[in-house]
Amino acid sequence: MNIIEKEIEVKDYLTKSNLPASDYVINPYVGCPHGCKYCYASFMKRFTGHKEEWGTFIDVKRCTKPISKKKLKGKAVFLASVTDCYNSFEEKYCITQSILKQLLNEDVQLVFQQSHR
Repeated sequence: MNIIEKEIEVKDYLTKSNLPASDYVINPYVGCPHGCKYCYASFMKRFTGHKEEWGTFIDVKRCTKPISKKKLKGKAVFLASVTDCYNSFEEKYCITQSILKQLLNEDVQLVFQQSHR
């Protein structure tokens, strides 16, 4: 199946979180190529402008601004709360890898979603 891929520019990777397990979330992608029937993240489609079915598109987030290590000091960051940060497009774009390199050796707790696949 062909996945519609689009690069989008974002001002910041960090989003303040209302989740109990984290202070911030980072979602390197919007959408996902898996299209799991019971995906809890499919509600994100309404924020994308996509008319396509969930699972048929992925928006690749690009951000030139470095992640604020000062803002994150001692905080918890949920990586990929509504996307798969290691989807098949990560090999091509390396967004998650770039984010993790920025957070390496920093005083930040990373929280990950457990995969159900």
